[in-house]
Amino acid sequence: MTWHACSDAVKTNMPNITVPIPAADLTFLRDYSQTQGTSAEAFLARQAHNLRHNLQQPLPREVKDATGVISAKVDAIAVHRKHLDKKYR
Repeated sequence: MTWHACSDAVKTNMPNITVPIPAADLTFLRDYSQTQGTSAEAFLARQAHNLRHNLQQPLPREVKDATGVISAKVDAIAVHRKHLDKKYR
């Protein structure tokens, strides 16, 4: 089943795409978006916008610390050795 991602209501200077999606998923998407007070097309467009926006923002410092993401500028092996030296002295 194919479905057009943008309806006339949300087509403000946006290109159209055709997305193959299983019928059960499309039914769920339409039902869910209706409960959110929007159309499936507008819901998907907003999700795509949010994904792009969120991926282009740097992670907050607290999130970086919690995830263990280490900067490429850090010599992780040297830092780990220093940690082990301190721990086992």
